[in-house]
Amino acid sequence: MRVSLPLSVLLALVVPLGIWWLCIRKLDFLTPPTEARLAVIRQKTEASLPHPEIQPPQAAPKVAPPMAAPSIPSPPPPVDPGVEIGELKPNPGLDTYAELAPKGARYLIELASLLETSGEFAHSVLAWERVLDSTTPEPSQANTARAAIQRLRPKLPAWNSNPAKAIPIVLRASIASDLDKSIKLALEQAAKDLQRASSGILKVTTKITTNRKSAPAAVDLWLTGGAPKSPVTETLSFTVTKPKNLPTDVLRKLFRLTSKQLGKVRPLAPIPPAAANEPPLNALETRITRLCWQQFGRSLNTPPATR
Repeated sequence: MRVSLPLSVLLALVVPLGIWWLCIRKLDFLTPPTEARLAVIRQKTEASLPHPEIQPPQAAPKVAPPMAAPSIPSPPPPVDPGVEIGELKPNPGLDTYAELAPKGARYLIELASLLETSGEFAHSVLAWERVLDSTTPEPSQANTARAAIQRLRPKLPAWNSNPAKAIPIVLRASIASDLDKSIKLALEQAAKDLQRASSGILKVTTKITTNRKSAPAAVDLWLTGGAPKSPVTETLSFTVTKPKNLPTDVLRKLFRLTSKQLGKVRPLAPIPPAAANEPPLNALETRITRLCWQQFGRSLNTPPATR
């Protein structure tokens, strides 16, 4: 159905006028609202808006510290690729590794270190001893070898635990009559120390004679084999000035006697002298190897004792 043109014109005029008359005829769009009116409008607006619940403040979540990078273990000291442990003998002899002496002290030190790292302490001590008695080590190398022997020897049993197989040695002394008691105790203790230093290879007894013609506090000291006509070492004479130092003095003299005797019978490196402040028992245990003690004992016995 079509609407006629006159009616369309009429509606176009009447509808806007009706809306103006009924809705906005009395509204004022030009005068700004008062401050009181604005306050009322703000209150109504705030009341109509939703009010979210205020949450208590929360601590920021803890951030885990960054993980430290795993530490990288330092590599073991390099070992000469030519050094090999090889096949280990279950019952090595005292001269084990002597055939490697031509390769020098450094080679034997690396071998001994490798054996010690592998837990083969018995073979390691033998290699350390060959550094001392079968090569000519530098002072630092010799100190390293002696320190290793001192460290490892307590972990091992005595080389010879059967007294019947020990090489007999007699510690002899000729003394003035005024030293009977003190010298006896010192010599008995020295005999025990020599047996300990030799790892049971030697069996040491004592024999004391009194020389009434000797000067006061004079001592003559030497060593012999167990047989009646066995060889003897040189004789060292000294005077006891402080009886309390007698045990130490006796051990120092025994170290000198042993070193001199070994210098006569050994074709290998000589025994280096002990340091001035070095305990004499330590010198007997670390500067004289077990192979040397065996050679020392055999040199004083006729026929040579066997192990």
